[in-house]
Amino acid sequence: MKLKEINIYIHIPFCKSKCNYCSFYSVPISKSKYNPAYFKYYFDLLIKEMKDMSQKFSLCDSLVNGIYFGGGTPSIMPADFFSGLLRYIENNFKIMGDAEITVEINPESGDFEKLSALKSFGVNRLSIGAQSLDPGVLRTAGRIHDKKDIYDAVNNAKKAGFKNISLDLIIGLPKQTENVFHSDIEQILSMEPKHISAYMLSIENNTEFYKIYDKKNGTTFASEECIAGYYEILCEFLDKADYVHYEISNFSKPGYESRHNINYWKRGEYLGLGPSASSFFKIRDKEEIRKTNVSDLSIYALNILDKSENGTKTDFVEVLTEKDKINEEIFLSLRTNCGISLKRLIEFVNPDIINNFINAGLMQIKKCRLNDNIALTVKGMLLSSEIFAKIMV
Repeated sequence: MKLKEINIYIHIPFCKSKCNYCSFYSVPISKSKYNPAYFKYYFDLLIKEMKDMSQKFSLCDSLVNGIYFGGGTPSIMPADFFSGLLRYIENNFKIMGDAEITVEINPESGDFEKLSALKSFGVNRLSIGAQSLDPGVLRTAGRIHDKKDIYDAVNNAKKAGFKNISLDLIIGLPKQTENVFHSDIEQILSMEPKHISAYMLSIENNTEFYKIYDKKNGTTFASEECIAGYYEILCEFLDKADYVHYEISNFSKPGYESRHNINYWKRGEYLGLGPSASSFFKIRDKEEIRKTNVSDLSIYALNILDKSENGTKTDFVEVLTEKDKINEEIFLSLRTNCGISLKRLIEFVNPDIINNFINAGLMQIKKCRLNDNIALTVKGMLLSSEIFAKIMV
């Protein structure tokens, strides 16, 4: 019998300060709480959730293909926090020999000692949140690191033995002129990361940027046309530098695609731990369940410590319908460079609609694993939300 393969995502909500664009659930941590007892409390909650979820969904015999520590700022945690969690996973699951184990770090907390410790625990991939290398852009974004911190973090990572390093970049931040953006790309390429994630700025309603959006306070935001132009510049630069544009927001050297991301786009199963984290499981009779934890640390803790089977109503549990599954397959596949089988897509979408997108230069037919697939062009990637809305079943 083939063992179930899963990925594990562990959310670390803590950070030193909330960035102005950040819509992820995070908790700026005060100096009074920055102590071993508080971190041990959170560690114990994660262990209990892992144990409970493993029993409920029969995960203990699963093969773990990847582990991802996201945030927040995971690198704010002490080294023994990671070693303890990884040891528990190793003792209670079957970690694949070549499993990808990633930790997100902020540049200012990428010191050599911590990165060396992470490497010794089995972490083999780092995702460094650079976002920009321009002082004015970083200040406006609310980042607390500078350009030197980014270079130091990358150099420390390489010195510690990391070969698989990813850098994050945000497109469209205030004060990010075209010259600044060109400089950001050139400097990032000079550090030779194996992977680059580039996210187009989206102003979400629970962020500091949203509070000042369209107000006359001296902060101006890039237009959609400007962001689109920057994105096309980035795609051109990275193509010339031999990066594979394997998903709308992600580029890598061949063989260094993020397995964590790919598992998500292929609708693979995953266990999510911590507040705001989601889990996705395929269980009996083709039933598929997605469970998302409440985005509140205090209520999350009450749910985990509660002995009742269902916890409180603040967690979200969804049983996917057949329509949900088809729509997810279509839009997640189309986010990738391979796209989706043409034969499969026309089972659900009128061929005339597909032809219209091809004629408009938004879609293309391409060979992938000997199949005729439909994939988005760069222009189509920029309009992906509108395209998905028109082809959902």
